[in-house]
Amino acid sequence: MNILIVEDDRIQATSLKLKLRQLGLNNVDIAANGHQALALCLRKEISLVFCDIHMPEMDGVTLLSMLGDKHPSLGIIILSAVDDAVLDLTYNMCCLASFNFVDVLRKPYSIEQLETVIHAFHVKCEQQAASITPISLGYKEIETAFSEDWLFNYYQPQFDFKTGAMVGVEALVRLDHPVHGVLSPAHFLPLIEELNLMDKLFLIVLDKALSALGSLSADLQLSINISQSNLQQLICDPILTLCHKYAFPTDKLTLELTEDHVYNGTTASLANLARLRMHGVGLSIDDFGTGYASLSQLSKLPFTELKVDQSFVRDLSTNYKNQQLTNMCLLLAQSLGLHCVVEGVEDEDTWQYLRHLGVDTCQGYYSAMPMPIGDLAELYSKNISKQLSHQSIEDGVYCLLVGENSTSANALRKMLMREKRVTQVVVASDLACAVKRLRDLPFNLVVVDSYCSKNASLQLHQHIESMNFKGRLIFLNEYHEAISAELAHARHIVKSAALTDTIQSIMGEVGRTVNFQPSFRLNERLSSRELSVANLLIQGLTNKQIANQLDINQKTVSTYKARIQSKLGIRSAMELIRYIELDHLSASLSIA
Repeated sequence: MNILIVEDDRIQATSLKLKLRQLGLNNVDIAANGHQALALCLRKEISLVFCDIHMPEMDGVTLLSMLGDKHPSLGIIILSAVDDAVLDLTYNMCCLASFNFVDVLRKPYSIEQLETVIHAFHVKCEQQAASITPISLGYKEIETAFSEDWLFNYYQPQFDFKTGAMVGVEALVRLDHPVHGVLSPAHFLPLIEELNLMDKLFLIVLDKALSALGSLSADLQLSINISQSNLQQLICDPILTLCHKYAFPTDKLTLELTEDHVYNGTTASLANLARLRMHGVGLSIDDFGTGYASLSQLSKLPFTELKVDQSFVRDLSTNYKNQQLTNMCLLLAQSLGLHCVVEGVEDEDTWQYLRHLGVDTCQGYYSAMPMPIGDLAELYSKNISKQLSHQSIEDGVYCLLVGENSTSANALRKMLMREKRVTQVVVASDLACAVKRLRDLPFNLVVVDSYCSKNASLQLHQHIESMNFKGRLIFLNEYHEAISAELAHARHIVKSAALTDTIQSIMGEVGRTVNFQPSFRLNERLSSRELSVANLLIQGLTNKQIANQLDINQKTVSTYKARIQSKLGIRSAMELIRYIELDHLSASLSIA
């Protein structure tokens, strides 16, 4: 890959070249002005241009305008410390010029920021290489897609900014083509509109989404896009019928309308909106800020949610204008009593900023990409497990009951659940299931029924010891018998004739467990400095702010963040919130 730096300051140009070399990019040329840059582009095949704005002879804006006419296949990274308004105008100009890639790198920048933008360029190139063969579908294929059930949904999760809990999903239609594979709506939606099949598509997407979420037994909000053409039809009753079919609460369904569709409202569409709201269906203004809806229209229509367009989120942590626009959208949503969702969140700095701002819900690649239902089920299971973890630690005893005899295990579970101190009892029917439950949830009590084989009991005991379990482990026996040396130091209870007496013996043992601390306590895993960084991260502070507060450099902050994520097995600050809250809850727990 050949790179061109267009920068009149020789020191800055050389510094950038050295940083690029550190990233393994050695084919780099430097041009001091626009004229030299144009000449180099004629002589060499350039892939990526770093271009300063302020330069003598020919400024960067003029150069980029000329390159857009002659070399639109270039990738462009705008370098400058100029006013945000000028930088945004230049960025928008480059986007209109249809360059292969456009991004901004504000001076001064770190090598980490440089690496991020280079990575984004590589990703864009890979995506384009993968789709280099244009896909052209015909009307016949669209008709076949409906008749042969090629249409299906991906789901993009939405997360609560405060807790990190998954609270909803947006259903996004895809087409599973036998030759081209999974296709995005850009390849088939225009043809579906031409064939007047949008109503049929909407009901297919809704039907599949309601069925999928029903199979998950998931307490999630479902968002689906609805078009103006859908609202021109008698769409309300079919929607309610499908919700009834899958026993899906109507107040858990949100229909998303773009601003343009809001603006073009008709009597029929408004009647549909009114009826849908009457039945509890939520209505969202999608891509807010990019259309033509007036504030008076928004205040008169029965909307429940405002979805901020992702164009406002670009460079949000550093772009003052976008910060103000996003804040304005949030204030508008709050003033009208609307739930606020921000889409297009793609990095931690943006996520931290929005969380600190007080936005309700996050949607974007940073938290989760659109995914098939199988992947969503796995992600939801992990997310809900962590939410249950909070409840179990806060409320009392969280018991894993291991029993191979389902009748005996269920009887024990029912009796244990009658105890006030017991929050939840999860039954594992075999050793493998027990190991998985212990892996996923922070139990503070494990009860092994007498019907478990000695071999299974021994293996479970060894596993619990290896994981440094700090709760209480109790084995139930049918009668007094010799206990193997390996299990000698575990607590054993002989079952009574009356099940209630056995339960009281178990609870008596639980009462002896004082100041239980789960094995994942943060102060056991993290150093004092790592704990300080972790707490500042969940407060929404940036690397720079943390560095200033702790009197360390930003690179050291990044190192601490990497250590924290590695030690806790997490990938983002969003997941860190759950661990911090979990630790605070567990610190005050004692089972009495």
